[in-house]
Amino acid sequence: MSLSRPLLIGLIASATLNVFLIGGVAGVAFVRLTNPRVVAPEPSESDRTPLAPAPVAANPPAPIAAAAPPPAKSATDPSASQPRAKPAPQPASAAPPPGERLARPPLWTAGEQLSPQSRAALRQTLRAVNQKNQPITRQARAERRSALQALSTPGADPAEVARRLANARALDQEARANVESALAAFAATLSPTERAALAEGLRQVYAAPAQEEGGGRFRRQ
Repeated sequence: MSLSRPLLIGLIASATLNVFLIGGVAGVAFVRLTNPRVVAPEPSESDRTPLAPAPVAANPPAPIAAAAPPPAKSATDPSASQPRAKPAPQPASAAPPPGERLARPPLWTAGEQLSPQSRAALRQTLRAVNQKNQPITRQARAERRSALQALSTPGADPAEVARRLANARALDQEARANVESALAAFAATLSPTERAALAEGLRQVYAAPAQEEGGGRFRRQ
């Protein structure tokens, strides 16, 4: 049985296509079998360590501006031409105002140059005379207070005020006379050298302003 011409041509074309397909598949398989498979190498330990970040450069410090020099004083500046005034000198310690009296040292200081026994005897003498003068000095102060009280009252009697002040002065003189008599009697018991030393000490004591006090000191009238 003979095939028709178109059918024959289709069979031939199909067989040819199959041959080409089978040859392509065989070629690919041959290439895969002949060439070994390339395996990528595993990364080393050093490759696994992460890289440290690059150090960031520190910003350079800003330059310090140089201090500007002080402006030069102009020739027309009056403060530059005028000399600076010197500070006023400190005033010396002010002297006590007139009329203010300083306390006179006690009489026993007149015996500082005496022997210890003589100094003790001088203190005992002054202590005894002061005890004797205490009622006298108290009466003198009472007379002065009475005089001032009478002077402050309306219609004060000047004669009464003067009389009381005179009594106070007389009592002061009596107390002073008692002290001087006791000192003279004490000086008579000293040697000439100590007597001269006592006289010099008394001169220094009496040269100071007087002050009425119960310790052998009396106000100068």
